[in-house]
Amino acid sequence: MTKSITVIFFVFAFFASSASIAQDRIELKKSDKLTGKVIDGKSVREATGNVHFVQGNVNVYCDDALQYIDENKIELRGNVKIFQDTLSLFTSKAIYYGGERRAICEGTVTLKDPNATLRANSGIYFFNEAKAHFIGDVIIVNPAYRIISDELTYFRNTENSFAKGNVVVTNDSAVIKAENIDFFKQQGKTFAHKNVSLESDSSIIYSDTLTDYSNEKKSIASGNVKIFNLRNNLLVKGNYAENYDRTKYSFVKGNASLIQVENDKDTLFIYSNILETFRQTPSMYKAKENVEIIRGNFLAKSDTAVFSKTLVDTLDIISLFPGPVIWQDNLQLTADSVYAEILNNKLSFLYAKKIEGLAGSKISFMILANEDKYFADRYDQITGNDIKIIFSNDSVKSVDVYKDSESIYFTYDRKKANGVNLSEGENMFITFMNNKVIKIKVDKNPKGQYVPEAKIKEVQLRLPGFNLRNDKPVRKTTTN
Repeated sequence: MTKSITVIFFVFAFFASSASIAQDRIELKKSDKLTGKVIDGKSVREATGNVHFVQGNVNVYCDDALQYIDENKIELRGNVKIFQDTLSLFTSKAIYYGGERRAICEGTVTLKDPNATLRANSGIYFFNEAKAHFIGDVIIVNPAYRIISDELTYFRNTENSFAKGNVVVTNDSAVIKAENIDFFKQQGKTFAHKNVSLESDSSIIYSDTLTDYSNEKKSIASGNVKIFNLRNNLLVKGNYAENYDRTKYSFVKGNASLIQVENDKDTLFIYSNILETFRQTPSMYKAKENVEIIRGNFLAKSDTAVFSKTLVDTLDIISLFPGPVIWQDNLQLTADSVYAEILNNKLSFLYAKKIEGLAGSKISFMILANEDKYFADRYDQITGNDIKIIFSNDSVKSVDVYKDSESIYFTYDRKKANGVNLSEGENMFITFMNNKVIKIKVDKNPKGQYVPEAKIKEVQLRLPGFNLRNDKPVRKTTTN
């Protein structure tokens, strides 16, 4: 009984093996002419005209072919067509290896399946793995995307593509360029690295690496990140960024900077650790941690700053908090928070505010340095809870001070020192000309004192909280 089973199994295994071998062999189904020959000691059949080969579910057609019987391969020439189920492969010259089920296409090649069409100067297709590796002017087209590159590997079952060299991926929301891109169709994920750019409807992102999630309209970039806003000529830089196209929001962190080019004098620079961008209309930018701002002769430092465009093209707004310091020419202003308006690229309005109940809150403090080097130690000073400053042509026009107001301003007679005026009251309204005080009006409980030059050393010439800052922001030289 055991011997019978053994014999039956042997016979079954033999025929199964024979069937497998037969299936692996390339079978010539048709040709107009067939001749036999020996090339380099190898038996070869040359088929000419309407040639048709079959191997399993692979059908091969061409004009002429050389079939190497022992090596189980065929060299194909002229109108080469290879079909496998829903796959179609077209080229002018190819070598088909039956043992590996692999076709090397030496001429221009086109691959078609229900998901995509690929074209290239040459390529290899692996039938068992459903994998294509194409080289030279590669393009893959799908209704949802297009990829062009110098070299590309495509997996039909997953629709994943791995492209190298001058790669461009185009989908319905963005154009991504890089030296290398891995494209995962079913996941809606594109990973790009080396010289990366992503262009969408409102911005262009440049970086060393980038991952784009097309289904979520989200991108994550790292390394030398640059985001250029196409609508307002504004550039954001940093080490790392995330961009959300649906909400038109992005943030950059690590050596973050914002640059808006107007002209060399009025170009806006914002430096911080984190910079958020809100691209709605009007757009807004929020800088956080170690913020520095430069715009012409307007300089500022703060923990947080918000830069807002407005519906008026010529008007921009900057809000700074907490504990900001502002410089404008010879003016310094400190407070718990500061609101600034920039009209026609010039500072037009400042509002400094003391926030009641804020831990560590300080009064608003304005200092005007004397531009005459001979009186460099004399500083006009104004303090109060809130200070409003109006500018005209970059010069202070008027200052309104509210609650607990105090001021010190020095007087001069024909450029000679002529004493000092001390004033205080509930509210104070000061008029300037050429950055010099010409009129002070004190509202409620006014007190005033004029001290002549001869007795000027007998009075205190610094208001409480005086702190002259020398840490003005400077334009940074960045390599990214």
